[in-house]
Amino acid sequence: MLKKTLLLLTLGLTLSTDFLLTTVAATAIPANTIAQRFVPRRRSLLRFKVPNIRGSRNLESGAARGECSPQEISAVVPAKPVTMASTDLPVQLTLSDRPTFFVSVPQTSATQAAFLLQNETGDEILLEKTVPLNANKGIMSYTLPADFPGLKVGQKYSWRFSLLCDPTGGDRSGDPVTSGWIQRVQPTATVTQQLQTATNRQRVFIYADNGYWNDTLKTLADLRATNPSDLTLLRDWVDLFKSVGLDAIANQPIIQLSTATASQ
Repeated sequence: MLKKTLLLLTLGLTLSTDFLLTTVAATAIPANTIAQRFVPRRRSLLRFKVPNIRGSRNLESGAARGECSPQEISAVVPAKPVTMASTDLPVQLTLSDRPTFFVSVPQTSATQAAFLLQNETGDEILLEKTVPLNANKGIMSYTLPADFPGLKVGQKYSWRFSLLCDPTGGDRSGDPVTSGWIQRVQPTATVTQQLQTATNRQRVFIYADNGYWNDTLKTLADLRATNPSDLTLLRDWVDLFKSVGLDAIANQPIIQLSTATASQ
């Protein structure tokens, strides 16, 4: 009888203790928190939101390939929205007064390229530079010089990048050329606040979410240059290119072209 009583007391104490521990655990740690600890978090995919803004006019067309470039060169910009006419070129937005432009050059024998920046109406050349090519293929990046007056907020600009097949020749009609539009915009108060406390990688996502293409690409390219072994940044790069229909050129190396002063 005594053994039976002790057994019942022990069993009751064990059950009471288990119930108490379970109650405390459930109170201290919500179920969703426990789940978050054990369920792996999915990596955020970098996706770019393309703004649907078209250029003010049709830009002067030229051959995308030529004697010194058997494959077409192309501006590294998102594919145009399906609602945009085939003759229109989309406008890329930037927060920078001296943004960086990117051009895909699959292969070339040219040793020089030319960059041209014009105002919205095309009746004023704001910058015209000849730059040396330090590679024969890749995604070429060109940043506006430090002494350039800078883009003005709210204004659209057209730009053109061409390979100089014969730098000494006067006829440029056979040079491969690509062009595009860019507009500097003022960030909203919310975006400004977000950028103030963001890391460089977080900035990439903020830029992409708000449609600032040149800023997104430049910031991520710089991060990859300083962290070449970072697989997360590599995946960000591939995700970004896939999101805008540029996955075919995502593996091209990034080549930074020399930026001389605007007066040179």
